[in-house]
Amino acid sequence: MKVALLGNSQLAVSTAWGLSQSEAACEVAFVSDAASNKNRFVHPKEGAPGNLRDLVEANALSTSDTAISSFDSLEGLANADVVVLLPPVGQSVFRSPQASKTTGIALVRRFVTGIQEYASDAKILVAISPTNYISAWIHQALDDGQIIGLGNGAATAHLVSEIAKRIDVSVKDVTALAIGSDQQTYPLPQYCRVNGIPLVQLMSESDIESLCEAVTQRCPYTMSGEWTLVSHILQVVSAIALDKRRVMSIGTRISAGTTSVYLNVPAQLGYDGVASIVPLELTDQQREQFKQLVGQSAEDQIL
Repeated sequence: MKVALLGNSQLAVSTAWGLSQSEAACEVAFVSDAASNKNRFVHPKEGAPGNLRDLVEANALSTSDTAISSFDSLEGLANADVVVLLPPVGQSVFRSPQASKTTGIALVRRFVTGIQEYASDAKILVAISPTNYISAWIHQALDDGQIIGLGNGAATAHLVSEIAKRIDVSVKDVTALAIGSDQQTYPLPQYCRVNGIPLVQLMSESDIESLCEAVTQRCPYTMSGEWTLVSHILQVVSAIALDKRRVMSIGTRISAGTTSVYLNVPAQLGYDGVASIVPLELTDQQREQFKQLVGQSAEDQIL
């Protein structure tokens, strides 16, 4: 499987290292468009700090067979099975939703034609905030395709770590689920477990409410930190490359009545991308929150 990385060059190097060590990809390609210098990758032979030479040699030292390639034109997308759109440098400092949208669309606009020409069948992973808005824009621009938003990683990570911390258990034993949009995140405590034990058996109702509130109040327009985002990308790419059929909360196009929007919902991921969306049993309050998510997202994703 070939994975092409577009965007933030330093984040791409971290992602490539993780992919090469897991050997989830046969080839990792760093791709930048010729019109931009900001996100261009330094060829291994140029010998500058932060170049790819160190990555290539470290790859050899760790006995990884993953090939590393670098392209200064979008032709490097050719034959890619997965294309990862990484956030521009400095996007995490944006405080305005409109600033994130404008910057994100400006970045992906340069890449969409190349994706359509060279990688029309690739699964597209969107790590640019606001991910569901950007995913909806790409879906319209390409008129279809497997487009997956990666905007729920930070919320899920925060929920897992908070559960582990509050009841003093290993994060390895915690499974958690949150759904949401670019504006809101809602943890679903009935789907949170500690080694299979329902959360309600381990925490009081008031403690669960406090937990959910802490996760919900996280700023929706703050991107995941570098390592959280890289970890999320690796999980999704691995699920696709190895056809794991994993269930995780990702940005997925859903239909509710006559409305179609991108939301963070649990979906099963395999080689063909999103195989199915997992149905949920929601409380009356959660069902009302979900209706609000759909309505808000439908209004927000008018393009």
